[in-house]
Amino acid sequence: MERRIHVILFGMYRNLTALLILSLLFAGQIYGHSGKPKYHVIIDTDGALDDMRSIAMFLSGNDIRVLAITCSQGTLLPDSAFSKVESLLSAFHHEGIQVGIGDKTGQQLPRWSSFAQSIHWGNFKEKKSIITWKDANHLLDRTTENYQDKITLIALGSLKTYADWIKSDPAVVERIDRIIWYNNTEIQNGFNYKASPESYEYIRKSDVDLVVVSNTSKNFIIDQTYLNTIKESESPYARHIVTVHKQPGVEKRIQQKHLRFWDDIIPLYLTVPILFESEEKDGVTSARLYQSIPESFVYEAAEKLLESATATNNRVFNAFPVDTALYKPEYAAMLRSTLEEFGLVEWKAISMTNEIHGHTGIYSIIGAKMGIRAMEYFNVGINNLMVTSFAGNKPPLSCFNDGIQISTGATIGQGLITISDSISSVPTAIFRFNNQEVKISLKTEIAEQMQEDIKYGVHTFGLLSDQYWLYIEKLALQYWSEFSRHEICNISLVNH
Repeated sequence: MERRIHVILFGMYRNLTALLILSLLFAGQIYGHSGKPKYHVIIDTDGALDDMRSIAMFLSGNDIRVLAITCSQGTLLPDSAFSKVESLLSAFHHEGIQVGIGDKTGQQLPRWSSFAQSIHWGNFKEKKSIITWKDANHLLDRTTENYQDKITLIALGSLKTYADWIKSDPAVVERIDRIIWYNNTEIQNGFNYKASPESYEYIRKSDVDLVVVSNTSKNFIIDQTYLNTIKESESPYARHIVTVHKQPGVEKRIQQKHLRFWDDIIPLYLTVPILFESEEKDGVTSARLYQSIPESFVYEAAEKLLESATATNNRVFNAFPVDTALYKPEYAAMLRSTLEEFGLVEWKAISMTNEIHGHTGIYSIIGAKMGIRAMEYFNVGINNLMVTSFAGNKPPLSCFNDGIQISTGATIGQGLITISDSISSVPTAIFRFNNQEVKISLKTEIAEQMQEDIKYGVHTFGLLSDQYWLYIEKLALQYWSEFSRHEICNISLVNH
């Protein structure tokens, strides 16, 4: 009996130690982002609900860059899957992520297709223009042709889109690091295999590394416990997943314990592969979650990944200060409500802009908000955009340049910003990322309102008087706390 107790205690100790090690390793992988992501991915989806969760997790990853999304036939037709992706990217304001549509197949849609079609992934009320490519091959070529890092291809449906791309130009395998595909461990029994068997056979015989990720346990389910866990992250991506799963049809499936971790374990495999056991057979790597890992730990791993979206990637601070006691009264008074409305990333950018700019200025705050909007549009981190500003070098309009530089990291010192000789009376800049250019400008009515407010201050207090600067600071605080970066800007494509 004593020996048996010792064995049990040793097993418990070993499991706890393993979990501690996993926690430390996980934290290191998720929070190691230095502005240049560790993972560069393109995602292919067939429109299933678990794809929505998976894509949201990829988009939230602080160390993951989603370059493009393609839509293939499987659960839904490619056009229908595109509509889901479009609404999801609009909800997250990531309109700059390009979306491609693959070819239809002769396969019949599965019995759960009508359920998947009924689920709203996003909000169509504020539908933005998404960069769409009818030819998925063209999109994949354009996205990867000049990209410096190798790409990990994520397959949430069949392998058809990627197989078609490689067939069209076998040389593209040099751009691919690997393909990570969700399917059953018994390959030929998997729905994603049956959707295009010939594509799997082609990929398997190619020079591309293929990893098949599976969930063989019935314990890892999408239930209220899981949803409550990810809600703790305060991530907009987690909140959106929870909202989508409140739809009546989805809630019914949750109550029936029908929904499980399927495609949404791929983001965990990418970022925390230690959670998985792997083996290689016939040139294909198979990976599945360890059966002994508690559900709570998998839920917390997903929560940590979703939470990484809120990281501010500090260089000096362990965490950017949000204690109201550290701020002057007028800033402390607006801190909580502004954080809740616009997020910590914008708060940090504007706070740092004001410190470096030397005063709380109007145009510098607009620049910071626009810079955050541009990074959000492309879903990239700091130091990743090339910028051309049309604000000139003469204050007060040129103060806009300081906000752009500090929010995006596109500084003069790094050679990432150019001040054009052409000057626009409305704060305007062009932002470039990976063969894409977008022009963002302040809406005319907002610019006119600001100009009228400034004229009133000059007329009332006199230019550069103490009273004038106090008035300008009060205006700036009002714009900071009231202007939404999603509502004050016009965005248009420069080329396509």
